[in-house]
Amino acid sequence: MKITKSLSLAMTVALPALLASSLSLAEDFPVRPITEIVPYPAGGSTDLSGRAFAEALSDYFGVNVVADNRSGGGGSVGISALARARSDGYTIGVAPVGTIANQPHMHRTPYSAESFDYLCQFYYGSEVLVVKPDSPFSTLEEVIDYAKAHPGKLSFGTPGPGTLPHLDMLRLQQITGIELTHVPFAGDGPGLTALMGGHVDLYMALPNTVTDRNLDAVAIFSEEPMASLPGIKTVKAQGYDMTASVSGGLVAPKGLPSAIKQKLVEGCEQATKSEELKTVLGRVGFEARYLGPDEFRQLVEQTSEVNGRLIKEVIKKDGSR
Repeated sequence: MKITKSLSLAMTVALPALLASSLSLAEDFPVRPITEIVPYPAGGSTDLSGRAFAEALSDYFGVNVVADNRSGGGGSVGISALARARSDGYTIGVAPVGTIANQPHMHRTPYSAESFDYLCQFYYGSEVLVVKPDSPFSTLEEVIDYAKAHPGKLSFGTPGPGTLPHLDMLRLQQITGIELTHVPFAGDGPGLTALMGGHVDLYMALPNTVTDRNLDAVAIFSEEPMASLPGIKTVKAQGYDMTASVSGGLVAPKGLPSAIKQKLVEGCEQATKSEELKTVLGRVGFEARYLGPDEFRQLVEQTSEVNGRLIKEVIKKDGSR
């Protein structure tokens, strides 16, 4: 009984002290550098966007936010490392929607869409279908006609199996009734290098790819034509009811202390307003488009539901396609 009373008294004294200590840590956050995991290799659109966002967060918090590239598995290697990290706010990650929403349906991963605290979406971009140099195709219809006459002969590259560009190309095949051969890469950097070398015929990319790499596009997957790509028709204008885009944001391991999460959410929102970030995002084909934690989580969950069905119907049935 004495031991029990002693323990109870000790806990009564210690708990307020522990609570006060935790609150103090949250109030002071951050007091040291933050690691931002980027789940794709250096040089690609996700990497450049993530580094620009890290700079904007550094300016806001007054501490270094250091990008840490962990590539592989269509982004799942880096996101897996993030899911296993300590949930103290000092390890966060750039999360392309497809990596969190799609990869758990592709293969066993140590994470799901419920494994993270969502902080914000900060980038968005419509996709374009580009062709290799000296390609004979100048319109989507020419690609489709050739693919129908030569099933499986044309190849397309993606930043990995189960990524949004991969699933968007699967949807395009379903809608148009064609069969293409999928060639996955570790990210957009190596994938676009392969396209420019003529090793793949097609690539689902961002609009800046056309101008920056002097490539030709055959279709835009936005609702409306783009002023930056004059003369390139949308997929809808070419007779197929389809749009496609990529987006992503910032997440942290599940279980952030609420005060630290709130600080990161505030930092995320302010960083998205950075003019420097907007400039870099525009350079790589994205736009700064903010969604709060709840809206970003809902987007990921909806994408997971829709794409999970597509993966089950097509990829699990017929291979990576």
